[in-house]
Amino acid sequence: MKDVSRYFIKNKSMMWSASMCVLAVALTIFILNSSLGLIVHYLAPDQPVFWHQLSPYFVIVMLLIMSGSILHEFYVFRDGGHSLAKQLKARHLNLSESTPEESAALKLTEQLAQTFAIETPSVYVLSEEVGVNALTAGFYPEDIVIILTWGALQNLDELELYGLLSHEFNQILSGETAANTRLKILYSSLTTFSRWGSKIAKRGFDRYGVSPRRHKFESTLVAMGGIIWLVGSLGILISRLIKYLTLGGRTFRNDQETKLLMRNELNIQTLMRIYVHHAGSQIHSEYSESIAHMCFANSLSPQSWLNIHPGIHERIYELNPHLLQDLRLENLKQLHNRSLFSVLQSLEETDQEIYHPWTSPQPLPLLRLSPISFAIKDAIKPLKPQIRQSMPRPELIQRALQTATGSREVMVAILMIRQYREFIPPDAEVSRAIVEALLHLDGRVHIQIFHDACQNIGKMPTTIARQFLTKLARIIQEDGEIGLLDALLLERVKHELQLMPLHTPTALHDVKPQIVRLVDALLHVQQFNHGANQLEARYEILQHVLSVEELSMYEDISDEPIDLAEILNDIAGLLLRDRLIVLGIAELCLWQDRIITQDELDVLELLYWRLGFETAEMIEQMQKRNSIVIV
Repeated sequence: MKDVSRYFIKNKSMMWSASMCVLAVALTIFILNSSLGLIVHYLAPDQPVFWHQLSPYFVIVMLLIMSGSILHEFYVFRDGGHSLAKQLKARHLNLSESTPEESAALKLTEQLAQTFAIETPSVYVLSEEVGVNALTAGFYPEDIVIILTWGALQNLDELELYGLLSHEFNQILSGETAANTRLKILYSSLTTFSRWGSKIAKRGFDRYGVSPRRHKFESTLVAMGGIIWLVGSLGILISRLIKYLTLGGRTFRNDQETKLLMRNELNIQTLMRIYVHHAGSQIHSEYSESIAHMCFANSLSPQSWLNIHPGIHERIYELNPHLLQDLRLENLKQLHNRSLFSVLQSLEETDQEIYHPWTSPQPLPLLRLSPISFAIKDAIKPLKPQIRQSMPRPELIQRALQTATGSREVMVAILMIRQYREFIPPDAEVSRAIVEALLHLDGRVHIQIFHDACQNIGKMPTTIARQFLTKLARIIQEDGEIGLLDALLLERVKHELQLMPLHTPTALHDVKPQIVRLVDALLHVQQFNHGANQLEARYEILQHVLSVEELSMYEDISDEPIDLAEILNDIAGLLLRDRLIVLGIAELCLWQDRIITQDELDVLELLYWRLGFETAEMIEQMQKRNSIVIV
């Protein structure tokens, strides 16, 4: 009975859409016939404007052309969504011949299909489209496809791509994909003339300047194509008006349905990424008009009239009214730092506890200008991860790491040693025995012990977790300064305590001051032989990120208080490729011709992790580079 009711509702909706399409066709023919009537009336004043002697022939010709266009589209779409992908010149994705970004999209699509027990749709990509967008097309499960833009693959991380695909699967499950495909075919009757005009006009000029001779009728073709396109623009305007009136409100409904279906708010993360993306969601294709109602977001220019999709900021406001006023996303659940596997379990019951991010204690410290490290003989060459994990440890340390309380004591002791070198204040709340045991170890092992202890601290009540995090933060900035490695270790503890704030998707031009401060912090971990070498490396990095005018603004190193946690969070919100660019430039300028120390490798590993990347392959490459560098 439920399936019958759903079938009736779906067919009723399709009948309503078809009726609106017929109305749009009738309105278009009426306006065009009336325009022709004005010309006829001017030449023969006795002829009425709205129904003249040419009207029957004109109406019949128009109906034949529009009907022929619809029949042609039905023939073209005999293969369902695959036909649209071919029409858009999209490239089919194959797991065996795909890039890492494409492989991620294919795997997520397969996982979502398994979750909803439906046939896995084929995935295509529009290789030349830099905007972030997606659409689904097809009639039946075997011919439904998902078409992604290259910008979506390049700029969305795994969770944001998951949010985008969730929206597309919601359309498939609701039957909206098939309805959208039929509407595309029906409304093609109104865009035929505009498409013909564009093709005729293009034949009137040499687009690439290949032909040495000018076309004999180029002016005539351009003029004729322009006139036909102008006449066809009326059909586009009317179809856009009808779509706006009949389909304009469903975007908000789809967003809410996706949120309820997936039981998460990843859809907002995707919208936020489009909100800060320089190209937005626009698709630069001759078919962008006809597929606008099928897309995740607006495929036309934001300045276009009567856009079917509301603005990105309106959709974000509809999903979360406080979000645009709260750039730190404090009212969202902590999703970005959850594993992908845990997000894929979101159809089950989830914890609805409101998340409040932890903030750094005041007053904020200054940036540490001299690196905290152990003796050069210990730090000059990093240990391999396998060796560092298997090195023998005192029995006291091993016993401490077996309990959550002992693990927290070890973490406090390591940060104390890093902050005060081998001097621990007499009134410090730390086990003296653990400190003595640590001081007898190779200093390069301390960070590995910290990571092991961090994994064993166990689950704590939120209040206790905040107090413990504040205690660690006060230790690493006790002297009013803070270094990058200590700040990154604190971020690791935040992650384990589930106190990591969500990153806000940001644009590169908005976080350039934060990138400069991060570069300064990164440079002061380095073991440079001379200060001039450090300034030279700083300039070399910044000239890849900043313009000439901006370089003069950041010529001097700032001496203002710094919140490295907030800076790292802002940079983590950059586009995937922008984060890779920042890390790649840092690697190239800092370690291209010099050995990397243990502290520097620890910083780089944690920095890769904090910005959302795997670290194992990077560590292996750095170890190999170290083996060929002449010290």
